[in-house]
Amino acid sequence: MPSGIVLTLIIVGLLLLLCGIVALLIYSYAVRIAYRFFGRPQPRPLVDRSPLTIDQNTIFGRGQNWFYSNRLNILDWQMTAFDGIKLYAYYIPASKSTTRDVVILLHGFNDAPSVMAAYAQLHREKRDCHILIPHLRAHGMSEGNFVGYGLHDSQDTAMWMQYLETRLGPDLKIILHGRSMGAATALMTAGSGIAPGTLQGVIADSSFDALDTLMAYLMQRNYKFTFRPFLMLVRYVVMKRFGYPIEKASPVSIASRIAVPVLLFHGTEDELVPSYMSDNIYNRIRAPKRICLIDGAAHVMGYNAAPEKYSAEIDKFRDSISDSEWQRLIGRA
Repeated sequence: MPSGIVLTLIIVGLLLLLCGIVALLIYSYAVRIAYRFFGRPQPRPLVDRSPLTIDQNTIFGRGQNWFYSNRLNILDWQMTAFDGIKLYAYYIPASKSTTRDVVILLHGFNDAPSVMAAYAQLHREKRDCHILIPHLRAHGMSEGNFVGYGLHDSQDTAMWMQYLETRLGPDLKIILHGRSMGAATALMTAGSGIAPGTLQGVIADSSFDALDTLMAYLMQRNYKFTFRPFLMLVRYVVMKRFGYPIEKASPVSIASRIAVPVLLFHGTEDELVPSYMSDNIYNRIRAPKRICLIDGAAHVMGYNAAPEKYSAEIDKFRDSISDSEWQRLIGRA
């Protein structure tokens, strides 16, 4: 064989090998991104213990401290999800067992469920109500190896609502109040058509509009590129490894189906989930709606940055639901 042909074959072989190595590196990086977004953020603890230290410089830290100071009065509930995993929740009963008002608090990604205690205090100051704080799948005491981002969690939340009816009886008046991923969960529960008729309203703090657009935004912010074929590869890996269809985790796509009043909060300095995402959701909602932007607030820090404003908006929201004058809810704050 002539030396020129041999040299050509060697060069082609080296190029193919190089291409294979590059392709393997790209795929490995896509797997890494997939697990970073979807893998369980913290190992499941054997028991639920108070953190060794709680930062009480924020309203959420003080709420968490209140939670563990009153832990003996807080019940642990357990339920089996649609796919067989065990889900856990904190239940704080109302002062009066006959109370029909219930607030379900839904935490965000890598949040401790007990951080939602600050919102529990807020709602209980306004009205005697039962409080349920689910540990979303792959968080806290709940089982699960991958994060639901509202798609799976919305089904879990609807099941928790049904579970509440079996424990507390019918004719409940349930409000969903979530932040970040929990906000997306609340919106998707309301818009999916699977929520019981006991759902009265949704409070969504710092929700993303669609998971795929959020991932593109975060990749641009963190890694300085958003190569669409690479995102498609990540989507393929997530579907292959977790059976999770990223494109279906989209509150904005079902926002028009929500039939109950919605109150949206978002901080103007949110760099993790930009505030325009709540605007996108707001523009799609046909039900009575209100959006409140908190000047200078970072991600999910609106209540901490402007507690009086936050509380006043929830007052308006609850009053609108109570007297059925929903049109008063419509507008921007």
